[in-house]
Amino acid sequence: MNHPDASELLAAARETLMKEVFPAVPDSLHYEIRMIASAMGIAAREAEQREAASQEEMSLCSRLLPETVVVGTTSQDEARRALARAIRAGQFDQEAQGSALHEALQQMVQSALRVSNPRLANTNAGEA
Repeated sequence: MNHPDASELLAAARETLMKEVFPAVPDSLHYEIRMIASAMGIAAREAEQREAASQEEMSLCSRLLPETVVVGTTSQDEARRALARAIRAGQFDQEAQGSALHEALQQMVQSALRVSNPRLANTNAGEA
């Protein structure tokens, strides 16, 4: 694979933005610069972690709906739609199935938080 990759490029650009550009812009633009830097951080983490997060979600969906979601042949969007249909149909209304769904959804949210807001993910990790 070529280096630097997308996450490395975004990290370098973010560092330059915060170290070189941020101090040179008027205070009235500091909020906007921080928002841009935050978005760049999220994009870098997503580029780096997207595949692993997607595989984790697919695995969880496959465990919940083994006859519907087949890892390797079902897309992530299809798996999400199948899970939503199963929830609406009441497939997880029983306590055991509901507990399994709750645990899987918590893991999916934690995975998404590790990309979008790692500090919050680390704070909530003990609660999951």
